[in-house]
Amino acid sequence: METLNVALVSDWYYPKLGGVAVHMHDLAVHLRERGHDVSILTNNGETGKEEELREAGIELVKVPGKVLPRAYLNVSVFAQGYRSLFPLVKGYDVVHGHHAFTPLSLKAVAAAREMGSGAIITTHSINYENSNVLKVLSKLSYPYYKHYLRYPHRIIAVSAAARDFIKGLTKVPVRVVPNGIDMKRFDIPVEKEDAKKLLNLKGKVVLYVGRLEPRKGVGILINAMKHVDATLLVVGKGSMLPILRNKVRLMGISNRVKFLGPIGYSILPLYYRASDVFVLPSLSEAFGIVLLEAMASGTPVVGTRVGGIPEIIEKCGLLVPPRNVNELAKAINFVLEETKVSEKLGRMGKERVKRLYDWKVVVRSIEDVYKDVLYEVSMDG
Repeated sequence: METLNVALVSDWYYPKLGGVAVHMHDLAVHLRERGHDVSILTNNGETGKEEELREAGIELVKVPGKVLPRAYLNVSVFAQGYRSLFPLVKGYDVVHGHHAFTPLSLKAVAAAREMGSGAIITTHSINYENSNVLKVLSKLSYPYYKHYLRYPHRIIAVSAAARDFIKGLTKVPVRVVPNGIDMKRFDIPVEKEDAKKLLNLKGKVVLYVGRLEPRKGVGILINAMKHVDATLLVVGKGSMLPILRNKVRLMGISNRVKFLGPIGYSILPLYYRASDVFVLPSLSEAFGIVLLEAMASGTPVVGTRVGGIPEIIEKCGLLVPPRNVNELAKAINFVLEETKVSEKLGRMGKERVKRLYDWKVVVRSIEDVYKDVLYEVSMDG
C-alpha cells in the first residue's frame, strides 16, 4: 500500500487509561512501522508518551481547549463548530477518530470529510458511556451524535456487539475490525512456576486486570473468591478501590486478595504467565483487550456473557452469566482443578490470538478500510 499521512484523533488518549488509548497508541506504532506518516491528535496536556512517540517518529498534536476533569472531554471543541478544526486536519489523507461519543474525534472526522480527506471513526463501546454522569449527558446529546455520525465514510466497530449498537444511530457502512495486541510482548519464554517464583507467588493464582469501576464487576469476582481456594491478584485502579478493599476485609479474605495497583507493560506479561486463570467479570464490555493479553500468554480465561466477550473467547474460554457469583466460582474452580482442560484452553487461546488478533493481522485490515475509503474519495472527486 502507498504511504499515507494518517491522523489518529481522540479525547481519550493517554493519560486516560483504557482500551481506547491502548488501541490508538498501538495502531499508531504499527502504522508507522509499515511506513505511513502518523500523527496523534488529542487534548492539550501531558500524555506520558511524548518521548516514546518522538522516538517512533509519530507526531503528537495537542489540541487547545478546556478539558472536563475525569471525563477527559474537550468541552471547548464540543462548543465550537467543526470548521474550527480545519487547520488541524488539513493535509491528512485519512483522519481516523477513536470513540464515537467524544467531541474531538467526532468533529475532526466531520472536518476531514468536508475538506476531502478520508473520514473514519472507530466505535469502542456498546452504549453511550458507562459512567452514570456521562451516560446522562450522552443521552441528552443523542441528536448531536446522530448528526455527527453522518460524516464518516466508514465506521469501524471493535466487535459485532459494538457494530449492532452503532447501527441504531447511523446509516454509514460499519465494518468489524477487532482490537489488536502484540503477541511477542505477552508470549514470553518463562514457565508458569518460574514466573510465580520471580513474583514470590505461591499456590493457585487468579488474575484480574482492568479499571476498578462498577461495570467491571470486580465486586462479583471478590464474592466468588469466598468459594475458591486461590489467591486473587487485582491489577488496576479506579473509584471502587476503597469499597473493594473494605469488602475484602469484611469477608475475611484479606490474605487471599492482593490489590497491586497499576502495573507497567514491562512486567505485566509476567503476571499473566504466573496466573492459573484470568477472569473478566464485566457487566458491560464492548471488547476486552485484557482477554487477548491473557490468551496470548497461554493463560485460560473466564469471562461473562456480555457485549463482545463471547466473540473473543468463543470455544477457548469459559463463559458465565454476569452478576452470578456461584457460576463464576464454579467456572474458576473448574479451570483450577482440571489441569488438562486448562492447558488445552491456554493453547487454543494463544492460537486464536495469533490467527485473529495479532497487530500484524489487524493493522492490515485497518489499511484495507483506508484503501476502500480513499477509493471512494477519489471517485467523489
